Amino acid sequence: MQRKADKLWVGLTLGILLPFLVMFIIYLSSYAYLTVPDFLRKMAFQAIFLKLLSLCAIINLGTFFFFYQTKNDKAARGVILATLIFAIIVMINQLFGAQI
Repeated sequence: MQRKADKLWVGLTLGILLPFLVMFIIYLSSYAYLTVPDFLRKMAFQAIFLKLLSLCAIINLGTFFFFYQTKNDKAARGVILATLIFAIIVMINQLFGAQI
């Protein structure tokens, strides 16, 4: 019997949204004096946006283990796919030296 949450798109969606949610929490806790566009500009100007986003992707590890432990293997694959997408974006940025 297939579980409702055991779908690739559920894991992919959570794997993409959760790091941005963590980044938003960091914004609220440390940079609330800035507007969101100013916060993003500051992160881009200091060339730490992708580093911060990569750090925020660590939440995907917990999400992956949650899905894996609850036998939602397809959703766990979606989380891994989202994490690989983040890794490819960071790798391309590093190879081509774009300052994002």
